[in-house]
Amino acid sequence: MISLRKHIENYRDNLDEPALAAFRNVLLAIGKCGERAVPGLGLGIDRKMDELQGGLVPPVTSGLLTCMSQQVESELSGWAGRVLEHHNDIERELTEIIGVVARAAESVSERDQKFALEMGDHVGRLGSIAEVNDLALVRRSVVESTRALKACVEKMAEESKTALLELTVQVKDYRGRLEEAERISATDLLTEVASRREFERHLAARVIQGNPFCLIMVDLNDFKAVNDRFGHLAGDDLLKQFAVELRAQFATPDMVGRWGGDEFVAIAAGLLKDGEEKAERIRKWALGEYKVNEGARLVKIRVGASIGVVQWDGAETGLELLSRADQRVYLGKNSGAGKKTG
Repeated sequence: MISLRKHIENYRDNLDEPALAAFRNVLLAIGKCGERAVPGLGLGIDRKMDELQGGLVPPVTSGLLTCMSQQVESELSGWAGRVLEHHNDIERELTEIIGVVARAAESVSERDQKFALEMGDHVGRLGSIAEVNDLALVRRSVVESTRALKACVEKMAEESKTALLELTVQVKDYRGRLEEAERISATDLLTEVASRREFERHLAARVIQGNPFCLIMVDLNDFKAVNDRFGHLAGDDLLKQFAVELRAQFATPDMVGRWGGDEFVAIAAGLLKDGEEKAERIRKWALGEYKVNEGARLVKIRVGASIGVVQWDGAETGLELLSRADQRVYLGKNSGAGKKTG
């Protein structure tokens, strides 16, 4: 009877495995959505959610679950604040650019109005000369008025040139800042390959062009174990090294991007056989042994992956093609082959 009571109490106090798995999946989904929504800031929340779900090891008591929920709420609140600050910075920059252009336009308008009044005075004086009968006075007045008009025009041109140069410098500065912001948005900050957003844009453009191409999806095997055993810095180092090797297997017109976490994607021109050849190059040259930093020492890690290769059928959307490639990867992981094409 005592054993039965203890069993009932343990069952009541511990979260069952299906519910625990569901909670883990929710945390992972939160992290992935954060990374996709704000690529520049999402890596932190993705990593934190991964750490939290990794701490959900049975037996999980209701007290631990409550504490975990509070941590999740705190992390999401902090992340939301950073995202809001990020968007506010972008809004302030755009407002500043608009203000500069508006002030420049206002300055030009005021300057032109000032010179219009000055030139009007000179023209008025020339008009009044017609009523003077003294030829010498008329000549002197015309010469003086002409010189004044010439000086006014030269001054107006010089001020316009200076204002134009200043405006050009300001526009160049802001254009550089906007281009840098666009570059950051298009690049995965960790691996420096294309970001997920940029890859989706490029994939949509390829579909519109209508030329044959293949999509290759690469999902690294057991990457979570690397983070758990050696730490996230070692995991980040591995992702950066792998991205360099992966990108080296593709020509310049091709696109290589990070889909999220340990998943990479690539677009290569050509038919299915061309995509399969690329996949074989990846297996031969990009997979295998890597040396990564684990604090003060280097550790050797062997990297494998499941690779899915699909050819665009000429009608499907980019998302449909991605879904088909993802299915190939999934089938490859389940079969243990790590090699599925179609």
